[in-house]
Amino acid sequence: MYRKSLYVILIFFPLAMIILSIAYQSEPLVISSKIFSIFYPFKMASYYVKDRISYIREYFSSNEALIEENKRLKEENSRMQALQNLYNYCQNENIELKRFLDYKYQSDYKLIPVRVVEYIKSYSKDIVVVDAGDEQGIKKGMYAITDQGLAGKVVETANSFSYVRLLSDRRSLFSVVSIENKTKGIVQGEGRYNQRLTMKYIPMSSNVAPNDIVVTTQSLETYSIAGVPIGVIKDVRQFSKEMFQEATIMPFVKFDSIEYLYIIVGM
Repeated sequence: MYRKSLYVILIFFPLAMIILSIAYQSEPLVISSKIFSIFYPFKMASYYVKDRISYIREYFSSNEALIEENKRLKEENSRMQALQNLYNYCQNENIELKRFLDYKYQSDYKLIPVRVVEYIKSYSKDIVVVDAGDEQGIKKGMYAITDQGLAGKVVETANSFSYVRLLSDRRSLFSVVSIENKTKGIVQGEGRYNQRLTMKYIPMSSNVAPNDIVVTTQSLETYSIAGVPIGVIKDVRQFSKEMFQEATIMPFVKFDSIEYLYIIVGM
């Protein structure tokens, strides 16, 4: 407190002495003029400071408005992007559904169209749940297909839903034949993380080769269907001292993106 008072005295005492000196030596009008000339710079400085404060206040006020407007525009942009994504999804869904329905009426099979409602997946397991079951005439063992080829087989049914084991499941086994040379074998899945199949029990005398197309063949199973496309042979492997060779098959169906299936209920 003492130091503050000292600063005030040191500032205003010289100023007071200057004013008194001028008053002692000059006329009243001159005194007024002298005093005005002394305080004028302080007055102008105060006007300048006030003007700058007003400018800064307006600047920050307008800046806050810009921030709010920017926030509003970002929210509006996010909403429009969400609507665009929804539109794209509906458009793709409509295209997929149209292709799905067109295939049903062009197929030689008697088909029940179903929709995948759930995936049950692990390293070796690849099963989907579909929205039709006993009430719709679906039976265990019926083949499930897409418009691209064989997808799997019904392994369990309930009143209004069924479980379909996809061809990629390691437990899936199908009797198949190569179109080019009529070589028969068994196709087995390699698990959901391997988008390929293995054709086993190919006789060593067979001349199966890459790019051969493989389809299902008739078996002793009740609902087996011959001629359903499975995939194309990528490579053939032979083993010494073995009676059979194996082939890697690239399936026509993409098992990780199935939304609709057809269940074959007859020819």
